[in-house]
Amino acid sequence: QARIHRHGSLIFLGQILVLGSVPIFDLGQDRTPTLFVMFSLSVSIATVWTLGYQRLTHLLASLSLIACLWIFIAQVEVNLGMRTVPLLIFLFVKLFCAYLCIRQAFKVGVASAQRIYCGAASFVMIGIIFAGIHGLLHGHGLGQYRLPLEFEGVRNIRWVDFIWFSYATLTTAGYSDLVPVGSFSLTVSTFEGL
Repeated sequence: QARIHRHGSLIFLGQILVLGSVPIFDLGQDRTPTLFVMFSLSVSIATVWTLGYQRLTHLLASLSLIACLWIFIAQVEVNLGMRTVPLLIFLFVKLFCAYLCIRQAFKVGVASAQRIYCGAASFVMIGIIFAGIHGLLHGHGLGQYRLPLEFEGVRNIRWVDFIWFSYATLTTAGYSDLVPVGSFSLTVSTFEGL
């Protein structure tokens, strides 16, 4: 079982806290702020600890720390490629945390309410993971995204647009505030919709 009796509700509340913190970290930047990434990863690593994986918690925290140090060192460099490897490490850690949460949701003997909370928390994590993938594609020019015509020329695409787009795709709301137009971005959006 898990380390804490009501682990599912704590994990879900942690993920809601991450989503709720987006306006705090948004200052109109194009790239995802490092502090938001670190906060999101801290909540994910706390999730792994809450699920009772002590050794894995230390391993994922160490990987995240290495990636954070890499980003702080790379801030001296203007090259976007220097930030790619640590961001891939962050996405891997987040994906692994989502996997463990999904695994907990399907584990035998878990109370129904905790199962639902773990499933909902993993859904929130998957949305953030895909937002990161969309942002990486856009940052490297592999994925092309467009704003509606009324916004073109008024403002650039920001990191929060990818969070909005990710959840609009996951929930199949499809508000069309941000539109994928390149083959890579269309493919990732299709996988996310599936």
